[in-house]
Amino acid sequence: MTTQDLDALIWYHTIDLGDGIVTPGIYDHRPYLTHYGLPNDLSGRTALDIGAASGFFTFELESRGATVTATDLPTWMAHDFGPRYQPDLDPSGAESYLHDPFLYAHRARSSQATRRLTTIYDITPESVGTFDLVFCGSVLLHLSDPIRALWQIRSVTGQAAIITTAIHAVESADPLALFIGQHRGDAWWLPNRAAFEAWVQAAGFTGWEWYSDFQLDYRSGEPGPPHGVIRAWTTAERPAWLGPPQPAASR
Repeated sequence: MTTQDLDALIWYHTIDLGDGIVTPGIYDHRPYLTHYGLPNDLSGRTALDIGAASGFFTFELESRGATVTATDLPTWMAHDFGPRYQPDLDPSGAESYLHDPFLYAHRARSSQATRRLTTIYDITPESVGTFDLVFCGSVLLHLSDPIRALWQIRSVTGQAAIITTAIHAVESADPLALFIGQHRGDAWWLPNRAAFEAWVQAAGFTGWEWYSDFQLDYRSGEPGPPHGVIRAWTTAERPAWLGPPQPAASR
């Protein structure tokens, strides 16, 4: 592995590989970590990172002590692309973008995380197992059927899940979602807060809390989309190891 190899890749995430080497990600999540509500200590716990991309959250969960399984799609065209989708990369470039940055960072960091190639709709207890913590970041936006995906997330959540997605910032008590699939065919729904919470409720979680909302800007400084973060659980009581909730009310 060389820095020349690193620079030849397209990185979704900014990742510290050690020895002063940091990947040139489209996003740098490091300044936003406090918004995600990741527990500080995950020692002895299992975690699933759904849609790991370059692997920033996989390695962050691992650094906090978790035994991590990361999932991503088997091929680029396994995304929920509609007929209007026009690829930005040729087929080989798209496959490289999907797989190679994660594998490079995994080797560079000597990670022990396991990687599974599957769609979110095929994630089940039988196919991947169940986990103390399930993390799903910025994936629901790209799904034509986010409700079905949340059912699958719920099915593999042994205790808690942290789910974040781009949101529609309209303030309304009604659960409303903005449809954007007609534009590019690679993104579909932007729920407002009420809709995002209703989606989580519809998935069968026993409780949840709105943890934060924030604007996730690009590493270049270009303004990015507003995001919401929900921490949900399947246990009778809120897991204490999640740490303190944000001031927003739990349900």
